[in-house]
Amino acid sequence: MFDNAMPLIRSSKSRTRRVAALAATAAAVIALAACQSGATGSGSSGSTGGAADFKGKTITLIAPDSPGGSYDSYARLFAPYLGQELGATVNVENVAGAGTLQGSNQLAAASPNGLTIGMVNVGADIASKVENQPGQSFDLRTLSWIGQPAQIPNVLVTQPGSNVQSFSGLLQSSSPVNVLDIRNGIGDMLNRVIYGAFGVPHKLDTGFEATSALKQGFLAKDGQTILEAMSTLYPLISGSEAKPLLVIGSLGLSSYERAVTGVPTLQSELSQLPASKSAAVQEALALSNLSDDFAAPAGLPSADLTVLRQAFAKAAALPALRAQATKESLPLAWISGPAVSGQVDSALSASSTIAPYVK
Repeated sequence: MFDNAMPLIRSSKSRTRRVAALAATAAAVIALAACQSGATGSGSSGSTGGAADFKGKTITLIAPDSPGGSYDSYARLFAPYLGQELGATVNVENVAGAGTLQGSNQLAAASPNGLTIGMVNVGADIASKVENQPGQSFDLRTLSWIGQPAQIPNVLVTQPGSNVQSFSGLLQSSSPVNVLDIRNGIGDMLNRVIYGAFGVPHKLDTGFEATSALKQGFLAKDGQTILEAMSTLYPLISGSEAKPLLVIGSLGLSSYERAVTGVPTLQSELSQLPASKSAAVQEALALSNLSDDFAAPAGLPSADLTVLRQAFAKAAALPALRAQATKESLPLAWISGPAVSGQVDSALSASSTIAPYVK
């Protein structure tokens, strides 16, 4: 009787262990599913959100111009250090065309997962909106603003052998000034407002698609003046290949200040204008401070945007990046994403003052 009962007891214990194991497995599956649901509830499908979305990934950073301009310079300055902060690989892709519009359109159309980011020429894009220019396929208010490396100063330069060698001489010019220009660029907006408000006769040659082509045209003496970022024209000025006539914005670097000693600023020349024209020039100046901004497509999950903002800010503070910026004569004074977003909203609200000159 005792021997016959033993198999039954062992069988009962075995079944109990199997039931317990199955219950534990089911509980683990349910817990895992709950964790995954919580992680993806506020982000894109399959995403854990935040820093984990970038570790080990490849990020495309769009520079909306060809090599040789400030967009390319800042994108390549930040790319390796941003990758270091995120644990990711950051590749810079140059997308030139229509000023900077083609690259910004490509950025805005990308999936909002943080793996495609880029730079946006806000001031020029606002001017294009005021002009009702076709081709802009995004709303500046809805882009996910990451931040800005610095407010980029611009400079108006002429040929060293030109018959106009000062801004006052430019204002007294009786014959039209041949201005080389990139349509839809920040220089294009500034050229139109400055020449228009100060009443300087001029002719715009807008047959240039990229900064590199604009500089080549200037060096080939295809025109008399160009207006571009100081970081772009500093090598020409310091090499006596271009003569500065007017500085637009705060310089921020001692090397820049030495290169343009004695050159008037746009702010110092405003007193020559009546109030209505001065307002337009001041708005153009404000718009010129909104270029070279880092952004991601609209709809980026807030956790991912926060991670990108923090990573860029940390990169901007790294001694190695700052030393490289100084070496390349690139101003660096990081402006946060929320601050840039507020500046964009303000600029859009005040942009109508430039309409008489850019339309």
